[in-house]
Amino acid sequence: MDSKPLPAEASAKAGQTRDSTLAAPAAPLGAAPEPPLTTRVVKGVAWVFAGKVVGRGTQLVKLVVLARLLTPEDFGLFGIVMLAIATVNTFTQTGFNTALIQRKDNIEDYLDTAWTVQVIRGLVLAAMLFAIAPVVGWFFEEPRAVPLLRVMCISVALGGFVNIGIIYFRKELEFHKQFVYNLVPAVLSLVVGVILAYRLRSVWALVWAGMATAATRCILSYVIHAYRPRGRFDWPRAAELFRFGRWMLAISVVQFLAMHGDRVVLAKLLGASVLGAYSLAFTFAGLPASEIRSLTDVVMMPAYAKVQHRKRKLGRGFLDVFELVLSLALPLAVFMVLAAPEIVLGVLGPKWGRAIGPLRILAVAGLFRAVIGTSGPLFVGTGHPHLQFYKSITRAVVTLGTIYPLTMLWGAEGTAVAALLGVAALTPMFFWVVQISGVQVTQIAGRSVPGVVLSACVLVAVLAGKLLPAFHAMVELVLLLALCGLLTSVAVLGMGIFQNRGPYYLGVRAWATLRR
Repeated sequence: MDSKPLPAEASAKAGQTRDSTLAAPAAPLGAAPEPPLTTRVVKGVAWVFAGKVVGRGTQLVKLVVLARLLTPEDFGLFGIVMLAIATVNTFTQTGFNTALIQRKDNIEDYLDTAWTVQVIRGLVLAAMLFAIAPVVGWFFEEPRAVPLLRVMCISVALGGFVNIGIIYFRKELEFHKQFVYNLVPAVLSLVVGVILAYRLRSVWALVWAGMATAATRCILSYVIHAYRPRGRFDWPRAAELFRFGRWMLAISVVQFLAMHGDRVVLAKLLGASVLGAYSLAFTFAGLPASEIRSLTDVVMMPAYAKVQHRKRKLGRGFLDVFELVLSLALPLAVFMVLAAPEIVLGVLGPKWGRAIGPLRILAVAGLFRAVIGTSGPLFVGTGHPHLQFYKSITRAVVTLGTIYPLTMLWGAEGTAVAALLGVAALTPMFFWVVQISGVQVTQIAGRSVPGVVLSACVLVAVLAGKLLPAFHAMVELVLLLALCGLLTSVAVLGMGIFQNRGPYYLGVRAWATLRR
């Protein structure tokens, strides 16, 4: 297979074999020295965190506005469409992108093959979805989903044409470019979705917003990265990538069953309206978990890959990530459990009242997802994707084994309990974290203290806030947030200054690293 030059920003890096230490390798004559890995990881965390705050803030605004303009049934119909897309997408995953990121050597000669497979896959999936749209409508007893799904097939095809060169954003920890790539489609989706929801007052606003996002991502991938893929296929290289990617395919399949099986069963048994309320509850409850997970997955997986043979650095990095994740996820979960009525009624409105119960349960599930999810980048980055597969299949078996009886017994709340049981069953997998990273259980317990302290502050603040008079759910929610913010800020500063632990201390260390 012919090779072609990499873009300027990647070519100087791709031709080198990275040293697994934190010191940067010697730069070629005339080239600027590469920053140490620790500095690049910290900068990557900062950029990804900024991107997630802005991106998810944009998504949250969109969801709140659309929830006010549309109905739970509209969100349920769109949820059925996205379930169909997620199903065919999951069962045809190649895992090539993860394999390319995990490789430590030059990946230039693999890019065209990966892109060619990606394009063919996108076109085939779009055609398949278009053909089976009536079957999807029949299965969920929702014929209104058929035209919606057929239009969304275009977004699936567009996804296949995305520039494969953007993989360097993650592989080389260039997350300032990933920030732009994620931000622009999010803002456009917000604008399109809100305008169309106001004008149409129908589920089509969600469809066209999704189409705008897919088209923008495809176009922007070629604007923001200079690599130009060509349609070539090299079977030996494809087979080599698939040997690693097959585990990612297996992981994707069982993760789909674990993460989306609840919504499939719910839509089938209780209908689109209940699915819509449950989906929004899942989105709000999962925001901390999904954002924290995406932050650690995007940054730490390639970072772990670069130091995968240095157990001391692996352990230190994992403990820092674990402490930060628990310090964020545990207080947020406590807040959502206690303030669920204020969140739902104040932010979404009275028509979404049936989401309160699932939100409380799914908030606890989100906590488990965030904390246990810290092991995923470690497993994949160190070349143990089969362990991630075992995690996923355990979750799928427990969730699917309990979801039907619990849903029939307690409705949407029973579905949420099944999802919680599925993620809680993964706790024993931390045994493998200890084996791979070399950390001790006592170290993990010690790093849990800041999260527990901050959660206690949230508990006191919410209980105290509920004793005060409030005239509207939104007013009470703002009051609770203010009290929680005040108490947790004092606790964060106190732990950071006097005990050298917690988010403030980790942030100071990160800032010192950036200034070196």
